[in-house]
Amino acid sequence: NMATSEKPVWKVRSAQEARSLLAQLQQQEDELGRELDVLLEQQTQMDIRMAAFQQMLPNLKTLHGDSQELGRNIARASELAESVSSKVRVLDLAKGHVYAAMKRVDDVIDLKSCVDGVQHALNMGDYEKAAAHIHRYLTLDESILLETTADQSKGSSTVSTSFALLREAELQLKDIVREKFAEAVKEGNTQAVERFSKIFPLLNLHEEGLTCFSEYLNGLIKATSQQNLQAASQADGGRAGVVYADTLTLLFEGIARTIENHQPMVETYYGPNWTLFLVKKLQLECDRQVEKIVKQLHEERLLDNKLQTVSIAMKSRSTAGAIRPDVLELDTLLSELSMCSARTELYFRFLQRKAVASESGSSHETTTPESESVMTELTKNSITSLSIQELIGKYILIENYFMRESLTKAVSMDSYSADGLTSSMADDIFFVLQKCIRRAFGSSNVDGACAMLNHASTLLLTDYKDVLQSKLKTSLPSTGLDFSGMIQSKLQATRSTGTDSDAGKTTSMIAMNDIEVSIENVQKLTKELQVECSKLLGHASGETAKRKLDSCLADLSNVGTTFKQLRQSGIAKVLELIIVPRVKPTVEAFSAVIHVLSEDDLANFEVNDPFVQQLIATVEGLLTDIKGRFLQPVYDQVLNELTGEIAILLEQQVFICKFNQLGGVQLDKDLRLLVGYLSSQTQWPVRDKFARLLQMATILNLEAAVEILDYWGANAGPMMWRLTPTEVRKVLHLRNDFKEEDIEKIKL
Repeated sequence: NMATSEKPVWKVRSAQEARSLLAQLQQQEDELGRELDVLLEQQTQMDIRMAAFQQMLPNLKTLHGDSQELGRNIARASELAESVSSKVRVLDLAKGHVYAAMKRVDDVIDLKSCVDGVQHALNMGDYEKAAAHIHRYLTLDESILLETTADQSKGSSTVSTSFALLREAELQLKDIVREKFAEAVKEGNTQAVERFSKIFPLLNLHEEGLTCFSEYLNGLIKATSQQNLQAASQADGGRAGVVYADTLTLLFEGIARTIENHQPMVETYYGPNWTLFLVKKLQLECDRQVEKIVKQLHEERLLDNKLQTVSIAMKSRSTAGAIRPDVLELDTLLSELSMCSARTELYFRFLQRKAVASESGSSHETTTPESESVMTELTKNSITSLSIQELIGKYILIENYFMRESLTKAVSMDSYSADGLTSSMADDIFFVLQKCIRRAFGSSNVDGACAMLNHASTLLLTDYKDVLQSKLKTSLPSTGLDFSGMIQSKLQATRSTGTDSDAGKTTSMIAMNDIEVSIENVQKLTKELQVECSKLLGHASGETAKRKLDSCLADLSNVGTTFKQLRQSGIAKVLELIIVPRVKPTVEAFSAVIHVLSEDDLANFEVNDPFVQQLIATVEGLLTDIKGRFLQPVYDQVLNELTGEIAILLEQQVFICKFNQLGGVQLDKDLRLLVGYLSSQTQWPVRDKFARLLQMATILNLEAAVEILDYWGANAGPMMWRLTPTEVRKVLHLRNDFKEEDIEKIKL
């Protein structure tokens, strides 16, 4: 089969074709030989396997017979099992009938026992035992018992009579329990009230019994609340300012205590799921009492009148004659409103735990859709919640006014002393902000906290920022100032009050320091409020609340960024009008010094430096004047900006001078002295500011123009060139001994 493609022998026409055919046949013969060798090698193993198979044949016949016998045995066992199981099913059915018959017999016996027992218990006034008999009777199926005794006319008649007697006894006992419960309520006999309230569920009157019991408890709550409210209207002393918050607290604590005290009884006699029914009934009375307390708070505190006055004052802030409420009086009112909200939120968390436990049937606080629905009904949609939300809305308006008025007062009372670096305004304002925001967080109301965070951020970015800008504007005139004059006027200002017209012209340094303190206060306040947010979120769970608080905190934190920009613009103005004009003439003196030096000139400059020592002395005198006047962060920032200005001015002077190599050496020495001095004065990196100048000095130190290639491109190593190729050529042209054609030949 391998030679199907070869040409047949009779078609061979030449010796070449014959040789080719012969080669193919020889190749096929070799392949067949190899295949035969492989088969012959496997012959021994095949013989061994065939011998083993022959030995297994008798066993296979035996195994076949055994398997057939096993199949017959399994079939017989299956038939037997089916027969037994059918008999077991019949027995189970009979057993069920026996049990049912026994139960019916027991029911008949219990029925007779209930008839005899209930009458005896009623006659003896043992209503609990009578109710137990009625409860057992209510579990019996009258139709089944009548069917059971249908073949016995006497028995059937007895059962019918028994049920009739028990129905009559049931109605009688219900009337007695209702009457006795009403008498106990009228007499205020708590023990009797609890006794008869336990009988209602035995008569399948769960809802009626718990309704009556909750009405009794509501009456107690109402009486206690009215007493507390009456005492609140006559309160005086240390707690008089927050007496209505205390009254709410007493109401909530009383209701919580009532629920805790009676929950075991309700769960035992009514069932675990009925606790929530009691809570809902008590919450209705809570709503009524909260409404009364809030109403009296409005009347006694004149809340609506104050709110109206605040609204008018906010709208007419620029009007000098506008009536403004006393912020001290508002301070106490705001604390009371915040406490009212906090106590309500605490009470709502208690209700939430009860709702979750009731719905889940355990004490684990796992929120379910059912418990969420119940919580919405108990809290968010309740009169209590709506009343407190209304208070929070008014609280936010008054708190915003309080915060703005306090800021205005802090600005009007702003003062500073001769040895002080800041005025009183910055710390006073942030003390007020901290107080107001913490009070809002203390209300445990996320919406109120977010509102006050937003108001605080807006206040800082508008009113307070305008005050800081005004201080900078008045302290930085369009022309430069002399530092010695500024300091002298500052000293003279301390002889008069801080509000004197001369002292009111706060220096630019005080204004800059106030901005720096404000930046630090924003950062500190934000960090403190992050902790407060964690506490608040522990109470008000939910991603929505977290996102709202995070967003408001981010806005407050961004206020610091705005103040940093204001500080930067102030520093730029200070440099432009005050500092740079004093340094600039000394830097410009660089161009008046010769830079084409001889060896003697270089040696003379070592002893009598014509430039850098004078510049260092000027800067040192300037820093001496301002160091004690700026806070350290502001001082470092001013020095950093000054360093950059000196580098820019000096670079401009270098470009208008001519150098030889020794002049370049002297420039390098001057720069290193200057960088070393400035580095010793600040923690900020200085060398980076002079990177371009130091590279210019390196170029001016070259012996030949072409040597720049040893420092350029691939040969630069770790050096990062700040100069462009055009600027490098420009620096090379500053050397009077470099030929222009040599410079132009250099490929950068």
